[in-house]
Amino acid sequence: AFANIELPSETESAKRAQCDGIGLYRTEYLFMNRSSLPTEEEQYQAYKRVLSSMAPAPVNMRTLDVGGDKSIPHLHRQPETNPQLGWRSMRFCLDRPDIFKAQLRALFRASVHGNLQIMFPMISGVDMMRECRRLVEEVKYDLKARGVKHNPDLPVGAMIEVPAAVMVAEKLAQEC
Repeated sequence: AFANIELPSETESAKRAQCDGIGLYRTEYLFMNRSSLPTEEEQYQAYKRVLSSMAPAPVNMRTLDVGGDKSIPHLHRQPETNPQLGWRSMRFCLDRPDIFKAQLRALFRASVHGNLQIMFPMISGVDMMRECRRLVEEVKYDLKARGVKHNPDLPVGAMIEVPAAVMVAEKLAQEC
Protein backbone atom coordinates (compact mmCIF):
# COMPACT_ATOMS: atom_id res chain seq x y z
CA ALA A 1 0.00 0.00 0.00
CA PHE A 2 1.15 3.50 -0.82
CA ALA A 3 0.30 6.74 0.97
CA ASN A 4 -0.77 10.05 -0.53
CA ILE A 5 0.64 13.14 1.18
CA GLU A 6 0.38 16.91 0.98
CA LEU A 7 3.05 17.93 3.47
CA PRO A 8 6.53 16.55 4.26
CA SER A 9 5.53 15.90 7.87
CA GLU A 10 3.00 13.33 6.70
CA THR A 11 5.77 10.84 5.87
CA GLU A 12 5.85 9.89 9.55
CA SER A 13 2.23 8.70 9.37
CA ALA A 14 3.03 6.77 6.19
CA LYS A 15 5.95 5.05 7.89
CA ARG A 16 3.88 4.21 10.99
CA ALA A 17 1.27 2.68 8.69
CA GLN A 18 4.08 0.62 7.09
CA CYS A 19 3.35 1.95 3.62
CA ASP A 20 5.46 0.72 0.73
CA GLY A 21 6.15 4.29 -0.35
CA ILE A 22 4.44 7.49 -1.39
CA GLY A 23 2.06 7.03 -4.31
CA LEU A 24 1.33 10.74 -4.65
CA TYR A 25 3.02 13.72 -3.06
CA ARG A 26 0.94 16.78 -3.94
CA THR A 27 3.74 19.35 -4.22
CA GLU A 28 1.36 22.26 -4.84
CA TYR A 29 0.69 22.52 -1.11
CA LEU A 30 4.17 24.08 -0.75
CA PHE A 31 2.89 26.91 -2.95
CA MET A 32 -0.45 27.51 -1.25
CA ASN A 33 -1.43 29.57 1.80
CA ARG A 34 1.55 31.88 1.60
CA SER A 35 2.23 35.37 0.28
CA SER A 36 4.98 34.44 -2.20
CA LEU A 37 6.23 31.50 -4.22
CA PRO A 38 8.56 29.07 -2.44
CA THR A 39 12.16 29.43 -3.49
CA GLU A 40 13.99 26.61 -5.22
CA GLU A 41 15.90 26.04 -1.98
CA GLU A 42 12.69 25.79 0.08
CA GLN A 43 11.33 23.26 -2.39
CA TYR A 44 14.61 21.32 -2.38
CA GLN A 45 14.57 21.09 1.42
CA ALA A 46 10.96 19.85 1.48
CA TYR A 47 11.55 17.26 -1.25
CA LYS A 48 14.81 16.15 0.37
CA ARG A 49 12.99 15.67 3.68
CA VAL A 50 10.34 13.44 2.09
CA LEU A 51 12.83 11.40 0.05
CA SER A 52 15.28 10.94 2.94
CA SER A 53 12.49 9.96 5.30
CA MET A 54 11.05 7.36 2.93
CA ALA A 55 14.28 5.97 1.43
CA PRO A 56 14.68 3.48 -0.11
CA ALA A 57 10.92 3.31 -0.79
CA PRO A 58 9.66 5.01 -3.98
CA VAL A 59 8.19 8.50 -3.80
CA ASN A 60 6.00 9.74 -6.66
CA MET A 61 5.98 13.52 -6.69
CA ARG A 62 3.38 15.30 -8.78
CA THR A 63 4.63 18.58 -10.17
CA LEU A 64 2.73 21.76 -9.45
CA ASP A 65 -1.00 21.33 -9.99
CA VAL A 66 -2.58 24.71 -9.32
CA GLY A 67 -5.65 26.35 -10.76
CA GLY A 68 -9.15 25.04 -10.64
CA ASP A 69 -9.93 24.49 -6.96
CA LYS A 70 -6.31 25.18 -5.88
CA SER A 71 -5.64 28.88 -6.30
CA ILE A 72 -2.53 30.87 -5.52
CA PRO A 73 -3.87 34.38 -4.84
CA HIS A 74 -0.55 36.23 -5.23
CA LEU A 75 -0.35 35.17 -8.91
CA HIS A 76 -3.29 37.54 -9.58
CA ARG A 77 -5.12 35.46 -12.14
CA GLN A 78 -8.48 36.59 -13.49
CA PRO A 79 -11.42 34.34 -12.56
CA GLU A 80 -12.22 31.78 -15.26
CA THR A 81 -15.61 30.54 -16.42
CA ASN A 82 -14.47 26.92 -16.14
CA PRO A 83 -11.32 26.87 -13.99
CA GLN A 84 -11.13 23.06 -13.95
CA LEU A 85 -10.31 23.06 -17.66
CA GLY A 86 -8.61 26.44 -17.90
CA TRP A 87 -5.19 27.81 -17.01
CA ARG A 88 -4.11 25.18 -14.54
CA SER A 89 -1.60 22.48 -13.89
CA MET A 90 0.72 21.87 -16.86
CA ARG A 91 -0.81 24.71 -18.90
CA PHE A 92 0.20 27.02 -16.06
CA CYS A 93 3.65 25.43 -15.74
CA LEU A 94 4.39 25.65 -19.46
CA ASP A 95 3.24 29.29 -19.51
CA ARG A 96 5.47 29.99 -16.50
CA PRO A 97 8.66 28.02 -17.20
CA ASP A 98 10.49 30.10 -14.59
CA ILE A 99 8.31 28.57 -11.86
CA PHE A 100 8.27 25.10 -13.44
CA LYS A 101 12.03 24.92 -14.00
CA ALA A 102 12.73 26.03 -10.42
CA GLN A 103 10.58 23.14 -9.24
CA LEU A 104 12.29 20.71 -11.61
CA ARG A 105 15.74 21.85 -10.42
CA ALA A 106 14.67 21.33 -6.80
CA LEU A 107 13.29 17.89 -7.62
CA PHE A 108 16.41 16.76 -9.48
CA ARG A 109 18.69 18.13 -6.75
CA ALA A 110 16.67 16.26 -4.11
CA SER A 111 16.71 13.06 -6.18
CA VAL A 112 20.06 12.00 -4.72
CA HIS A 113 18.39 11.57 -1.31
CA GLY A 114 15.93 8.82 -2.22
CA ASN A 115 13.91 6.97 -4.81
CA LEU A 116 12.15 9.76 -6.72
CA GLN A 117 9.69 9.42 -9.57
CA ILE A 118 8.07 12.48 -11.19
CA MET A 119 4.53 12.72 -12.53
CA PHE A 120 3.13 15.53 -14.67
CA PRO A 121 -0.56 16.21 -13.95
CA MET A 122 -3.32 17.04 -16.42
CA ILE A 123 -1.29 16.14 -19.51
CA SER A 124 -3.63 16.53 -22.46
CA GLY A 125 -1.50 15.32 -25.36
CA VAL A 126 1.81 14.19 -26.77
CA ASP A 127 2.98 17.72 -27.64
CA MET A 128 2.45 18.84 -24.06
CA MET A 129 4.39 15.85 -22.74
CA ARG A 130 7.22 16.52 -25.17
CA GLU A 131 7.43 20.14 -24.04
CA CYS A 132 7.62 19.01 -20.41
CA ARG A 133 10.38 16.55 -21.31
CA ARG A 134 12.23 19.29 -23.21
CA LEU A 135 12.24 21.46 -20.08
CA VAL A 136 13.39 18.47 -18.01
CA GLU A 137 16.34 18.06 -20.39
CA GLU A 138 17.19 21.77 -20.10
CA VAL A 139 17.21 21.51 -16.32
CA LYS A 140 19.37 18.36 -16.34
CA TYR A 141 21.82 19.99 -18.76
CA ASP A 142 22.04 23.09 -16.54
CA LEU A 143 22.59 21.05 -13.37
CA LYS A 144 25.28 18.94 -15.03
CA ALA A 145 27.03 22.03 -16.44
CA ARG A 146 27.13 23.57 -12.95
CA GLY A 147 28.34 20.34 -11.34
CA VAL A 148 25.22 19.95 -9.19
CA LYS A 149 24.61 16.42 -7.93
CA HIS A 150 21.39 14.90 -9.25
CA ASN A 151 20.01 11.67 -10.67
CA PRO A 152 19.76 12.24 -14.45
CA ASP A 153 17.79 9.01 -14.95
CA LEU A 154 14.63 9.74 -12.97
CA PRO A 155 11.45 8.07 -14.21
CA VAL A 156 9.08 10.74 -15.53
CA GLY A 157 5.43 10.01 -16.26
CA ALA A 158 2.10 11.55 -17.18
CA MET A 159 -1.06 11.35 -15.15
CA ILE A 160 -3.95 10.25 -17.36
CA GLU A 161 -6.72 12.48 -16.01
CA VAL A 162 -8.40 14.14 -18.98
CA PRO A 163 -10.32 12.56 -21.87
CA ALA A 164 -7.80 13.83 -24.43
CA ALA A 165 -5.01 11.93 -22.67
CA VAL A 166 -7.05 8.72 -22.65
CA MET A 167 -7.32 8.93 -26.42
CA VAL A 168 -3.52 9.07 -26.83
CA ALA A 169 -2.49 7.06 -23.75
CA GLU A 170 -0.36 4.59 -25.74
CA LYS A 171 1.56 7.42 -27.40
CA LEU A 172 2.00 9.15 -24.05
CA ALA A 173 3.37 5.94 -22.58
CA GLN A 174 6.02 5.90 -25.30
CA GLU A 175 7.06 9.44 -24.29
CA CYS A 176 7.47 8.51 -20.63
